[in-house]
Amino acid sequence: MDPRLLTLCVGNFVIGTGAMIVTGMLNDIAADFAISAATAGQLISAFALACCIGAPLFATLGSRIDRRLLLVGSLALYGALHLACALAPEFGTLVVLRFVTAIGAAIYTPQAAATLPLLVEPGQRGRAISFVFLGWSIASVVGVPLGTWIGNGFGWRVSMTVVGILALGVACALWRVLPRGLMVQPVGRAAWAAVLRHTPLMLVVSVTMISSAGMFTMFTYIAPMLRDVHGIQGAGLSLMFLAYGACGVFGNLLAASRMDRLTPGRVVLIALGSSLAAMLLWPLTGLGTLALVLVFMLWGVGGFATNSAQQARLVILAPERAAASISLNSSSIYLGQAIGATSGAAIYALAGVDALHWGSALWILLALLVSARATRLGRRWLRAGQPCAQPAGRT
Repeated sequence: MDPRLLTLCVGNFVIGTGAMIVTGMLNDIAADFAISAATAGQLISAFALACCIGAPLFATLGSRIDRRLLLVGSLALYGALHLACALAPEFGTLVVLRFVTAIGAAIYTPQAAATLPLLVEPGQRGRAISFVFLGWSIASVVGVPLGTWIGNGFGWRVSMTVVGILALGVACALWRVLPRGLMVQPVGRAAWAAVLRHTPLMLVVSVTMISSAGMFTMFTYIAPMLRDVHGIQGAGLSLMFLAYGACGVFGNLLAASRMDRLTPGRVVLIALGSSLAAMLLWPLTGLGTLALVLVFMLWGVGGFATNSAQQARLVILAPERAAASISLNSSSIYLGQAIGATSGAAIYALAGVDALHWGSALWILLALLVSARATRLGRRWLRAGQPCAQPAGRT
């Protein structure tokens, strides 16, 4: 195992844990500050909004910085600000700190993916991207349930502290394994213009945003939903997140093993189809705990395989634009999170918690339609001999 890829993967684990951990602690944070769960959900929206703005911004500002310095610095910032979040005296302060903390995530995840073409051969890029992004899936299966358990037992502030310490530790490890002098092509006005004019790239990015909105319409409020509808909280909630995350890891591993043969576009189709099926089957969760767990696990299978496949699609379509396109794709993930959290809050308030899965299903269906269009147009784009074309049909 390449220690560089492994450490980058662990870095994504820490980033993913810190980004998603609030979902499992939403009830505890709301109780601590005497606010509603919907209000506490602003923490997720603030984090997502900062990443949405920061990913393309720092792709431009950081494109002339050595990758080792940039990635290590982003993890160090992430760790220090999680420690600050643990000391937040009031909810308003915590929202501001979460917004600033997100800068580390906005830099690390897209720039780690954009660094991979400098570390692996072209034929291995799809698998390498999937492996490094596996850290996010592992965060869901280990980090989020563990953070939820720690939060329930010792308080959400302890969970924040643990994430901060882990981030600082991985930053030190990454400094040791990454070589110096890793530089990507500078990202300026011309690079952004080329990406924005590349219609297949923009369609792929749109799929990421829409599918993320579909996931977080439901996922943002899953903790209060499981408590209010199914009576699940505490250790039971941690186990539910564990089941969801385990299936997410399985889906991502399966996608990684098939990515270079099955094609990223088909992986996205299968992953979104799994998520859509889970949302359509959600009414069956009323039959009992077993039905709830099975549908929850089906949702998890497709939940994280989409993101790694989407990044692979972007690299295949235009590898020399990866620093810009992947940062834009990461921005769209977080924009989708913010849109999903907002739409979920509206559905929660107007139609009740039982209607969330229908809103999520509509977003996912739209993502499937746009993804099919992106695949068809991408194949024509490559066959037409556009710059940086890869073999047709590999998108």
